Amino acid sequence: MKTVDILNEANVAAKIAKDPKMAKMLGIAWRHDSTLPRTLVAKLGPRASDEQIVHAWSKLLDDTLRTNNYGDLSADGRFDDWLTRLYINGAADYEDINGEGGDALGAWAALNKRGLLRPADQDFNKFRSIRQLQRIRNDRGYRNELDRIADAERIEKMKREKKDVVIVDNDRYYVVVPLNYGACYTFGNAAGYKPNFCTNSSSGLRWFNNYAPDGMIVSITDKQNQDVADGKWQFHAATNQIVNGDQENRHDRQGNDEKFSKLFPGLMTEIIRGIEAHAEEIKEGSTDLVRGGYDIAKEIAKIKEKYPLSVASKAKSDEPEVAPEEPAAVEPAAEPQVPAQDDQDGPGRYSVTHTPTNRTAIIPAQNRQDLMRKLNQRYPDYPDTDYAITKQPEEA
Repeated sequence: MKTVDILNEANVAAKIAKDPKMAKMLGIAWRHDSTLPRTLVAKLGPRASDEQIVHAWSKLLDDTLRTNNYGDLSADGRFDDWLTRLYINGAADYEDINGEGGDALGAWAALNKRGLLRPADQDFNKFRSIRQLQRIRNDRGYRNELDRIADAERIEKMKREKKDVVIVDNDRYYVVVPLNYGACYTFGNAAGYKPNFCTNSSSGLRWFNNYAPDGMIVSITDKQNQDVADGKWQFHAATNQIVNGDQENRHDRQGNDEKFSKLFPGLMTEIIRGIEAHAEEIKEGSTDLVRGGYDIAKEIAKIKEKYPLSVASKAKSDEPEVAPEEPAAVEPAAEPQVPAQDDQDGPGRYSVTHTPTNRTAIIPAQNRQDLMRKLNQRYPDYPDTDYAITKQPEEA
């Protein structure tokens, strides 16, 4: 027996044991109650002592008070005293207490804790039956608030029970591999957009048990955009599904792969790295789902096969750094090359022959450079090398 069970039993049983008359009356009520769990009754046998019955009763009571829809009430002694007295006096059997009593008490306690009870309903001692308490739970004025409290408690309960492996957690992304329904439910009801994945719905346990044994489910939150449908994603490579919070185009696997790759370039590679880094933890944690746990190598191979565009996408940090090209040095424009002639240069008359056509002209110029400038102005399409130049001797 777990230590916590022993402590809880002792907490309830010790109070009953202080009053031998109450213990005896409890034994009588127990032996006449046909709604008790049959396996427990059979285990105790037909000659169970009052002490055995007290301890068995205290455990049943603790289980009832701990598992109601509005929070753990097992530590509040007044509730187990109240229920025990109802039981001893014949006002309720075990089915009444376990099936209705826990939730009725939980509803009153939740409203009382938050200061939401009307004055007429605040005195617990005035209630004489479970039915009177149920009026609180069924009151229209309390119903919406109780639904909200129950939802919040369910989320907290799932958080306590969730089992997952966090594979990415940075400034931008939070990615987990859920290993039970509690993890899926917690993901679906976390802050931000509420995705409509079947695995985090009220009937999600069935769907988690349907998908998870076939392969890993991966749940993704984009922290910077968690309030919109594209801020929450989930994929299951075994069935080739990858969808955003609204499951838009659910059956367009290729289109969703492309969309994911554009929204989150490089993230799929980061997810694969995270899976590899937590391989042993994931494998060990999934032994309840798959015999021997998930085969990590096969899971990664499935991801690469089913989501090639997302795997191929690269984040800026993954792209190799390329040194910027230095601008090419600008060389000064070359002076027009003048064909080598005699050493004479300076003001005078120059004989210029256009070699392709053998046409000759006499052109006055200050020097060869001035001559070439004039030629380029007159005949811009002719190359400089097409000219044969001779300076005319000066006249005597």
